Amino acid sequence: MESTPSPFAVVSPKRALRYLLVAAAVVGVLAIIASYIIATYSQPPADFPVATPITIEPGSSISEIVSLFSRERVVASELLLYAILLTQYTPSDIKASTYVFDQPYDVFTVADKLATGDFTSNLVRITHREGEPVRELALAVHEAIPAISVEEFTAKALREEGYLFPETYFVPPHYTAEEIITTLKQKHEDFMLTRRQTIAAGTLSERDIIILASIVEREANSEESMGMVAGILQNRIALDMPLQADASIEYDLGKPLSELTADDLKRESPYNTYLNRGLPPTPIGNPGAMAINAVINPTPSDYLFYITGDDGTFHYATNFDDHRRNIARYLR
Repeated sequence: MESTPSPFAVVSPKRALRYLLVAAAVVGVLAIIASYIIATYSQPPADFPVATPITIEPGSSISEIVSLFSRERVVASELLLYAILLTQYTPSDIKASTYVFDQPYDVFTVADKLATGDFTSNLVRITHREGEPVRELALAVHEAIPAISVEEFTAKALREEGYLFPETYFVPPHYTAEEIITTLKQKHEDFMLTRRQTIAAGTLSERDIIILASIVEREANSEESMGMVAGILQNRIALDMPLQADASIEYDLGKPLSELTADDLKRESPYNTYLNRGLPPTPIGNPGAMAINAVINPTPSDYLFYITGDDGTFHYATNFDDHRRNIARYLR
């Protein structure tokens, strides 16, 4: 009768050594894989959000924080940041605030900044308002960074009018005019990237959309009115009617609407959309997300005219007679 091998039978030294070598090899391979993963995913993403405010609300959990930073492309791996925060810090270490990064950082530095509360890294704030033309943006830039003169910034940025995305930016105080322009242009590019497929299916070129959006930004005052005005202006373009947008003349003359005169509307200029059909030659400011979206997806209607009443309410008309009645009724 065969005896059952004892579970406590002694393994031969040769077999034990083989087990140890296999185990060591497995551990070594796992270590190499782990090192590769950490080295790869600890690096900042290519589209790391430099000079972009990211707010962590008070009471946010670690999982909510890492999810936010992953969505905003601060880190390449949500799991890796979560593991670092969970193993090297306590939840009370994480500071809720608005974080702004002056350059791309690896995941370990990001985690450390979350724990130390390094929010702005001595950055300066530049607020670029929707519709603001370069000549006004230059004033804000000079105020934030006095080393950049209004004249210098205007000269370098004017050719980019329309493509400097409106937003509040936090930038290093040593930034040059070129670096600020590049930052704003990249924000515009990031915004447009997801809309190009829709634009390609439409009738307007991307450049025409930006020019028209810059007009809509200054002619309308809400999401609803922007959609309506964008639709009306495109109706006029389709019928080869002049846009008759006061905003383009305001831009050309550097005068507010309240100061425009009848002679201003007759002045020869490529920006006079009363005398010229079609779009002006360049954007007349820097449109924001709402205005661009309105031009890409305008509100359909048969209207060809609009006015803004004294109370800011818009009134629309399909023909000139009704338009004149709206003027008499709503403008005093």
